[in-house]
Amino acid sequence: MIPQSFIDDLLYRLDITDVVGRYVQLKAAGANLQGLCPFHNEKSPSFTVSPSKQFYHCFGCGAHGNAVGFVMEHLGLTFPEAVENLAGNLGIDVPYEKGMDVPAEVRSEREELVELLTRAANYYKAQLKKSPVAIDYLKNRGLTGHVAARYGMGYAPDAYQNLEAVVENYASNTQLDLAGLTKISDSNRRYDAFRGRIMFPIRNAKGQVIGFGGRVLGDEKPKYLNSPETPVFSKGHEVYGLFEARQAIHKMGYALVTEGYMDVVALAQWGFENAVATLGTAVTPDHVLKLFKQTDRLVFAFDGDSAGQKAAWRALQACLPHVSENKRADFIFLPAEHDPDSFIRTEGPDGFEAMVAQSASLSEFLARYLERSYPLQQIEGSAAAISFLKPLIVQMQPTVYRSSLLRALANLLGATPMELSRHLGLKSREGGGDYFSPRNKGQFQGGSQNGQPGGQQGGQQGKFSGKKFGKRFGQFEDQPLQNNWGPRPTAKSPLLSLAARVIRAPQHVGLCNSLLELYEREQSPAPEVHSFVHLLEKVRSDPNLLEARLQHAFNDEVHQNWVNSVLKEARTLDDSLDFETELRSGVYQCSELWFKAELERLSAEIPIQGEQLRWYHECMQRFQELKQKRVNQL
Repeated sequence: MIPQSFIDDLLYRLDITDVVGRYVQLKAAGANLQGLCPFHNEKSPSFTVSPSKQFYHCFGCGAHGNAVGFVMEHLGLTFPEAVENLAGNLGIDVPYEKGMDVPAEVRSEREELVELLTRAANYYKAQLKKSPVAIDYLKNRGLTGHVAARYGMGYAPDAYQNLEAVVENYASNTQLDLAGLTKISDSNRRYDAFRGRIMFPIRNAKGQVIGFGGRVLGDEKPKYLNSPETPVFSKGHEVYGLFEARQAIHKMGYALVTEGYMDVVALAQWGFENAVATLGTAVTPDHVLKLFKQTDRLVFAFDGDSAGQKAAWRALQACLPHVSENKRADFIFLPAEHDPDSFIRTEGPDGFEAMVAQSASLSEFLARYLERSYPLQQIEGSAAAISFLKPLIVQMQPTVYRSSLLRALANLLGATPMELSRHLGLKSREGGGDYFSPRNKGQFQGGSQNGQPGGQQGGQQGKFSGKKFGKRFGQFEDQPLQNNWGPRPTAKSPLLSLAARVIRAPQHVGLCNSLLELYEREQSPAPEVHSFVHLLEKVRSDPNLLEARLQHAFNDEVHQNWVNSVLKEARTLDDSLDFETELRSGVYQCSELWFKAELERLSAEIPIQGEQLRWYHECMQRFQELKQKRVNQL
């Protein structure tokens, strides 16, 4: 953990106008500076930087924070990475408290590997400028020098010991092997791993070169060669082009995920600078999580051949643990003869934009896959499809999106959502379907005759007729149905949801300690906060507290109504939930809301100085850390 004293000193040394000004064009606006917000599209500036308070705020999208927060959000870094980035710009080292520091020898080895890889990248870039053959190859692929420079592309000449020109002690430097730049022959001689290839440097979130991809100029095999796993590079975690694409992803609202390096640079050449690629491996859940930290929408565009179709299916599987009502994945299906590179060169950017607009959602892709793979019109086919779905659906989080998907799949497979949930091994709520399904809210009724409600005793309008409904089920008569569910319920507060999970998992009540400390700072807490604190005290004193005794522990109507709502919510929670994780997530969310409100209160007080300024920066740090923790749980 980075000491708070260092954070305070770092923020004191930094000027947020300099930090933001590297990425945003700012103009004076009274005592503040204004510019176009880098976090959302806008034509009129609503993004403000305050030199006196040392924070930024966007009145359009609500983005708010200090210098560390800006670097985290804009560059997609974790809190420690953002601090390292800013401290590095000032030429100072980041201290870590004992027990959290990375061993010095590990840091030294990683730094040495990055230095070697950077030296190699610079060498390859210089060689590209000297190679007419490589330059002609890129020109024939429609690439300009601007795009080649943007991605740091280079060329590895077709010789065995190119890097000897830029690396000391080449013959005995074992770090070259560890970095994946060289190999050892049978005769115990060191030689370059990349030869006669266009070179694509792979960068991490800091922009450091951590690996390479190399493509031959002809049809030799293998066509692509990638760096091996090293202490600084993991194919299953890194994404090519993400460092270069981050600003475009924020601007365009989605990440365009492809399979190859050439797809990325070709799409960027035609204006799709939000393109990224996996690194010679199938899309993994780690890839998906990394990308979802940058955007709420992923659009996968793989080759149109059978291999590309298989890659798209593997991408769908990798997305299942992370998709939700707030995180979506879509899929482009190109003609069989095309990959993204060839398609955009043939059809142009408008043609590719049309493919993005027509992309299939994850749910549509899944339904198509089932319809192609199983004879769903037969009982045997539906049963086989349900069996196939089980290991897929159990990966998904119990969200509104999963419930909606289950209802759609149940309709496709000729089952009810409750039946499908049971067959898939999902524990449904008592008396209802999957999570968020309406339960005991009333019943549908058909039309009426002579003032009597429809149904069995009130005419035949609510019954099925002999006519077919679609292909399989029959249909209702033409009269409209009436529902008696009543008004739509209001959204539950995060604190109420957290309290319900405390009731279901009292053994984990200690996870709420940090949140309790925040609430204890309040001089006039809201009634809900007062009730929550009182509830925690009761649960701590008696983890096996019965519901009836818990209700009597609250002696006024307001608090009794609140605890009744908590108990009602607790009864609906599924037994299969990981309550420890749920509690942690709830504490993060409530704490994040508390710090957001505190920051808004402090920001309204002019000027902020002394102890109050120190508290402001501490709040900002903890707010950003909580946001990162919540993102990591997606």
